[in-house]
Amino acid sequence: MRLLKGHPVDSDSFETKKTLIFSIQHFCLHDGPGIRSIVFFKGCPLRCAWCQNPESWNKKPELAFKAHLCIGCETCLDACPQNAILSPGNRNTDLCRLCFTCVDKCPSSALTRFGVYRSVDDIVEELKSEYAFYKNSGGGVTFSGGEPTLFPDFATRLALALKKDGIHVAIETCGMFQSHGMEDVTGPPDTTGPTDPTGAPQGKVWDFLSLIDLVIFDVKLFDNEAHKQYCGTGNAPIKYNLKYLSKLKQSGQGPDVRLRMPVVPGITDTADNLSGWAGFLAENNFSAITLVPYHNMGESKRSWIGLAPGPDLPSLTDKAMDAVREFFIAGNFSCFDPGEEPP
Repeated sequence: MRLLKGHPVDSDSFETKKTLIFSIQHFCLHDGPGIRSIVFFKGCPLRCAWCQNPESWNKKPELAFKAHLCIGCETCLDACPQNAILSPGNRNTDLCRLCFTCVDKCPSSALTRFGVYRSVDDIVEELKSEYAFYKNSGGGVTFSGGEPTLFPDFATRLALALKKDGIHVAIETCGMFQSHGMEDVTGPPDTTGPTDPTGAPQGKVWDFLSLIDLVIFDVKLFDNEAHKQYCGTGNAPIKYNLKYLSKLKQSGQGPDVRLRMPVVPGITDTADNLSGWAGFLAENNFSAITLVPYHNMGESKRSWIGLAPGPDLPSLTDKAMDAVREFFIAGNFSCFDPGEEPP
């Protein structure tokens, strides 16, 4: 794949050398082809009401308390060098320096750290033992989060290291990144910035995407105001970036793109939302979509990190899921369950 011209990687920045990772999961089957490892970046520009990984939102390390694991030993009180812990699960945030000594000392793992600074070499070393599984299954490594495009320098270095070893690299993205290297992803898309002679956009994110074999792109709410209500921002950059990815794919200059939609009862499964996306996707040469059923796994995680509860959403029924699938099939889309997409 051709590397688009743009900003070079800043090899002296801290972000390039180390970036906050909140998890690496191994032997996964639902996040791209084959057997994969998933590298979860910590930091996300969206705040989706149904998010299953709210611990991925903040771009800083976080201390979590899992009350159901606490045995009441109060080891954490004695361990804290700042005397910031008043009782298990209750701390003075003004005193706490997030040294995570309490996490190291907690005998029941009730206290947990979300987010560790990792280097490219460190991550690659962890993944190397699984290279044979990737290659034999047609798998590889998927960058997820959070949002990998928030860290283009580090993600580029990690992708280059993996590609040098012959590893297939995919990313999962919410699509909320600015074009032409702009920092503010919450504003309207920049359509006036420079492009190369082929019309391809420039910028660190696009340089990173040019290295990627597969982009797994989430589509959620088509209406801009609804997107603000349920995801925290408008969706103009998301639509713009999806259009550009489609153009690059059609011209053979960009990565493959797979679409995913979380099916959230009463939010993303409405007739207006499905119709809006179906028309937009067809206009941009997409004919397949993966439907991801909603579940409330993220709700307990909110309490661990002191976030307010999310909205009380109904359970997703088989009937509702079938209705969404039938809608897209009637519009000549191929529909897949996660991990069941063709190679």
